[in-house]
Amino acid sequence: MERQFFTLTLITILAGASMVMVIFSFDPFKSSETIKMLFFGSLFSFMWGAGTMAFFILNIGTNDRWADSFRRGLFLSMLFLLLVVFKRYDIFAWYVGAVIGGIFIAFEVWIYKKLKKRNNVDGWSQ
Repeated sequence: MERQFFTLTLITILAGASMVMVIFSFDPFKSSETIKMLFFGSLFSFMWGAGTMAFFILNIGTNDRWADSFRRGLFLSMLFLLLVVFKRYDIFAWYVGAVIGGIFIAFEVWIYKKLKKRNNVDGWSQ
């Protein structure tokens, strides 16, 4: 568990460093689509890692702490990146963000209940 957390921390730091390097090295108005994809890819990786670490710290009472945190960090980064892309193309409004957030929350609750039911049937719960 500690090795996974150390690896995740290292990847998150590297993604954050690459995002900062792209921000300070390239002009966003003159850069190509490749540079923008590098920025959004490193932003996604950084948000995924930071979200996973935050949910890992907050998920103290669950049985499968690492998998739950990893999945929730992924959903958080996808939601954040989707909202940033919508804002970039000027199609963002508060109701769009609320609907997308509600969809992600409903999807997470559905997955959590499905996994919890599967674990209870298999006898893995305590």
